[in-house]
Amino acid sequence: MEFTRPGDTEKQPVSELYDYEQEILVKTKQNVFRKGIELLLTVVFWLYTFIVTWFFLSAVVDVNDRYIAILKTALNVTNADIRELLYFGLVSSFIAALLLFLWRTYNKRKYGPLNRRQMPTDTTLDDWLKLDLMEPEDIARLQSDKVIVFTENPVKELK
Repeated sequence: MEFTRPGDTEKQPVSELYDYEQEILVKTKQNVFRKGIELLLTVVFWLYTFIVTWFFLSAVVDVNDRYIAILKTALNVTNADIRELLYFGLVSSFIAALLLFLWRTYNKRKYGPLNRRQMPTDTTLDDWLKLDLMEPEDIARLQSDKVIVFTENPVKELK
């Protein structure tokens, strides 16, 4: 089995005549009914996102068109209520970020100078050979060659 890209492959041409369908890894045939439901749900969620965004932006810039006014009336809120909610959210986020920063600073001061962990030493050729999982020739090839193609797995089975 070959795990590397063959050296004789050509670069992909960029033209309108190139068949991009050949380059797709996963080819599926979707049911028309399923594709229609997927499209419908996508449109509904994008519409919902637009409405929610406009709901909050209209309160911030104090604009009331007739469609968003119906929604605000139905929810029994005013622009001032929405601005209060946004202000509360911003203040809460700022306080949470400040608390996390203070917690980080506390932990750095208390536990920062401790050196509990040490970096492992570099693996030597003797360490590889002691494992007895590969032949020494294969280990040497792995360390020296840039591209290696194995026809079968060079790692021995564990006993």
